[in-house]
Amino acid sequence: MSTNCNFPYIQYQAGKTSYDWGLYHGEEFRSAIGELTEIRRNLMLAKNPKLASKLDELAMEQFEFSRKFAPNLAKEIEGIAKGAGLSISDLVVLNNYTDFRDIILPEEGCSTVHIQTPSEVLAGQTWDMHRSAKNYMCLIHVPKTNEHTAQLVLSLVGCVGLMGVTTDNTLIGVNNINTTNAKTGLIWPVLVRKTLEQKSLGLMRSTLLNAPVTSGHNYIIASPEGGEHLEITPTVSEKVSALQQGQVGSIFHTNHCVGYEVEKLEDKTSMSSTTFNRWKLLSDKTFLVGDLEDFKNLLTDHDEFPKSICSHFENGAQDPSFTCGGGVSDLKRGHHIFWRGCPAHDSDYREFEFFLDGLDFKKVK
Repeated sequence: MSTNCNFPYIQYQAGKTSYDWGLYHGEEFRSAIGELTEIRRNLMLAKNPKLASKLDELAMEQFEFSRKFAPNLAKEIEGIAKGAGLSISDLVVLNNYTDFRDIILPEEGCSTVHIQTPSEVLAGQTWDMHRSAKNYMCLIHVPKTNEHTAQLVLSLVGCVGLMGVTTDNTLIGVNNINTTNAKTGLIWPVLVRKTLEQKSLGLMRSTLLNAPVTSGHNYIIASPEGGEHLEITPTVSEKVSALQQGQVGSIFHTNHCVGYEVEKLEDKTSMSSTTFNRWKLLSDKTFLVGDLEDFKNLLTDHDEFPKSICSHFENGAQDPSFTCGGGVSDLKRGHHIFWRGCPAHDSDYREFEFFLDGLDFKKVK
């Protein structure tokens, strides 16, 4: 039986170092982080038992890339490892298990969406992964430092970040694409947090396009300036959709490649079996969204269940596309909602709501 962390709100203390933040995180959730690391290691080795002899070597290579790219975030990971009584290799497995070169996790999902109406700029995503991860989801409040503004980061205990927003009203989200050109590079949650430190859409884009990534992902970046979807792989990257400031409409991404060049590298045998269903549903429904509540309702929609936008699809031999949570933001007003679980199907559904309050976030729910 796994620990249910009950979607904790982890508040890092202002004035502490990145290592201190990680140490606190690791000590506070030591048992749960150990459980989740074991779950993820077992999932990896079930897919490819031959990886066992190379796991630590590959993990440390990825950590060294990450240390060079974002030293402060590497220190946070070191602190988590120390606090949780685990090795750096363990923490890399927890943070980066979808990106190991020879691992294929076909049903890792997520839907990322950006919507602009005449009065609203909305962005967010579902977070779809193996059902086992749901009980370990958390929200991290990263305080303002000399390097960046305050951040709210949706994550798993032991992981530095899955998606996030800032008091600059910028947002980054990510979903998986499967390509054939993986190579050793940095830990992708480190890239999420590093991109979140940037203060404009252009700087966020530049950080993503110049990162030494391990494997393919689609990233959504958004601000009051607009929103973009970028398919990023180790060798080819493309902006696949965008809305400029003042434009009205929607852009979204599920889990198949849509870039002309990136699609040539797609491993179609590993494509999520729900991706086209969710794409069609988003095509039919995004134009109905008028405000943040509508947007949250869209991402928790159950039309065509179990292959719905809030996905409940589990298919035996394959890893499931199971919506474990998500987040939505109004980037004009600084209004953010994050959740764990499913409001329709979980008795232990949890939700947080925040408003921008000066240079920080005020939790209202």
